Amino acid sequence: MVNSVTTKRSPIVLIRTLVVIEGVVIALYLFGTTLDSYKYQLYAQLPFSESFTYQSLKLLLLPLAQLFITIYAFLSWYRETYSIEPSVITHSWGVLYKKEKIINFKEGAIITASISPLGKLLHYGSLYIENSTTKNALIINTISKPKLFLQTIQQAIEGNLAHSFEAQNIIKKSFDEKPSIIKLLSNDENDELEFKSSLRFDHKTGKINRDLEKTAMKTIAGFLNSKGGYLVIGINNEKKLVGLNADYPHLQHPNADGFENHLTQVFNSMIGPEFRHLISASFHQIDGVEVCVVQSLESNRPVYLKIDGDEKFYIRTGNTTTLLKLSEIEAYNQSRFPRHTTNI
Repeated sequence: MVNSVTTKRSPIVLIRTLVVIEGVVIALYLFGTTLDSYKYQLYAQLPFSESFTYQSLKLLLLPLAQLFITIYAFLSWYRETYSIEPSVITHSWGVLYKKEKIINFKEGAIITASISPLGKLLHYGSLYIENSTTKNALIINTISKPKLFLQTIQQAIEGNLAHSFEAQNIIKKSFDEKPSIIKLLSNDENDELEFKSSLRFDHKTGKINRDLEKTAMKTIAGFLNSKGGYLVIGINNEKKLVGLNADYPHLQHPNADGFENHLTQVFNSMIGPEFRHLISASFHQIDGVEVCVVQSLESNRPVYLKIDGDEKFYIRTGNTTTLLKLSEIEAYNQSRFPRHTTNI
């Protein structure tokens, strides 16, 4: 049983601290060079001035100062941590003496992530937590993988921290390797595999069709609520290669990155960003045609699809995606998600 999850501030903090300290040291050194007479007077008053020349003492002290600064900056970064336990965050820091600050939070807390463009590139950002138990917002500054830590906090609020930690390890292992497109194409559609010719371009009408996005999200939601699976986009039901070239011109960025960005936007709008970590998009070239494979893991709680202001619940049954009735949802959730039973 995992009782807590701990994260550290991003290594960018260590680099930034070293740069600032080095800048201060250089400024002080340059300032010291303007005080030639004074610094020699100060040196002459030192008890060991007769044993060391001024130049030899400078050559000895400067590397020692550099070493001390580096060790101090590293220990300051290394010893600062944030630990999550159910309803509690513990902030620990301090080089010589460990200091701790404990903040309570509860269900209903508002948690937001702030990630700069550089943070997106280097995978760091900050979290802001607001609730009735704190006068001011708690700020968790410059931590690594803030979205993953945000999900952990949300699971801690639900009292399901150990399950969340185990699930994150499973997710990491499951997405370690890209799926084999050749192996997927060797199979027919089944409860864990479905083919779609495109995400939004209708090859029959030659126009954009938003219903195709809804259909793709239904399939993904069905995978999430079942055993997981693969949605291959760019291949029709007859397993004929169609590719993504028809979709690309209708995206903000007509390439694979633009495709994945649009997929994420649609997913976040219709399913929710809290489940985005459960899917992974990869792109494959086959016979000169590019296709996208969306791998979905099984969720540990119910996933509802938002369509036209309504929420619907889908599962995979064989090679189709099935919409459940209200009474069926309750029975299904009691067996599939015992931790998150839905009372209707």
